[in-house]
Amino acid sequence: MLPPTKSTKRASLILTTVLSLSLVSGVASLITGIIPQLRQAFPQVPTIWIEWLVTIANLSALLTLLLNPKLTRRFGNRAVIISGLLLSAFAGSWPFLQQGFGSIMLSRIILGLGIGLFSPHAISLIAQLYHGDFQARLLGYQTGLTALGNAAFLLTASWLVAQNWRRIFLLYLILIVNALLAIYWLPAVTTPSKKSSVTITPTPLPREKWQLLGLTFLTYLLLWGVQLKLPNYFAARHWGNPKFINLTLALMNLGGLVAGLTFGRVHRRLQRRTLTVGYAGAGLTVLGLLLAPNAFSGLIMAISFNYIYSYTGPYLVFHSQTGLDPQQIQQMSSWLTITTIISAFFAPPLWQLLGQFGWGQPTENTLGWVSACLLLIVISTGPILKNNN
Repeated sequence: MLPPTKSTKRASLILTTVLSLSLVSGVASLITGIIPQLRQAFPQVPTIWIEWLVTIANLSALLTLLLNPKLTRRFGNRAVIISGLLLSAFAGSWPFLQQGFGSIMLSRIILGLGIGLFSPHAISLIAQLYHGDFQARLLGYQTGLTALGNAAFLLTASWLVAQNWRRIFLLYLILIVNALLAIYWLPAVTTPSKKSSVTITPTPLPREKWQLLGLTFLTYLLLWGVQLKLPNYFAARHWGNPKFINLTLALMNLGGLVAGLTFGRVHRRLQRRTLTVGYAGAGLTVLGLLLAPNAFSGLIMAISFNYIYSYTGPYLVFHSQTGLDPQQIQQMSSWLTITTIISAFFAPPLWQLLGQFGWGQPTENTLGWVSACLLLIVISTGPILKNNN
């Protein structure tokens, strides 16, 4: 076998660097598994604020997301991405040294500013650098690698939480490695300048693409409903210690990894039914989680939920960008990221409110609402899917 050429090595390193952004794009949810510990550490703080520690970074990220196109045009994508990674590494690890709830909340807000600088490029770089079936496959990998990164973080967290839950914040220092990769191998992707001959006013997105964005909002809103309530649900049912809860979240993400890696083949076979299967399967597994008699059954249902539901994300991303010109792809990438961020911010108050209505405990009621909503989406999304195929 001939040795790889320099161009082949460079292309592989560029691809590795681009995909490495997906590995850390979900770092805001790294502390999901320690929600019970945070409630014990800050008993005077309402539950909704504890859950906002997980999702508040998504709201602050919205600011830098909106500024991202201008910052990228002025400073270049490499400088923006590297700055975001370093800022996130510093702010994410800061709570290890601070004890107060207010300082932790502030660090999470700053963390979000950094995430907003690098996270949209995890998708847009794939859309800009790669095309066709390979792009669709990479979008599936992007979802899978996000799940893999989250799983690796949570597996490590399951070990650290047994020692000291604050040590989990040190995991954010790994972002420095991503920054170093970007410094050496990330290519500079040019974006249209306002002074160029390209029209300044972006082409409006088709109506069916906005429908997919609305569906994306609901999809991630429901995902957060499960992820935020699962730690307390397991704790309330005495299903394992904090280490087991973090391990469950990690294995859930491994299920998402399998779905991401197989998305291309599944989508070729099922086409628009991929989304229907994802929603229906997720609704049934959440119902199974509510009916699970023991911790092992609950673990299987949780993993199954994240596996089958992880087919919905790459489907929505791929079809929302299909048929768009390069300028619209950049616009859609920003809207996709903004949509998922807004859903993360509204998730805690919405599920806290809906959890008060039902026949069980708040966490059980929330999971019941999630299951019902998923099955309702299966029934009501037929026209949207037909317009986008």
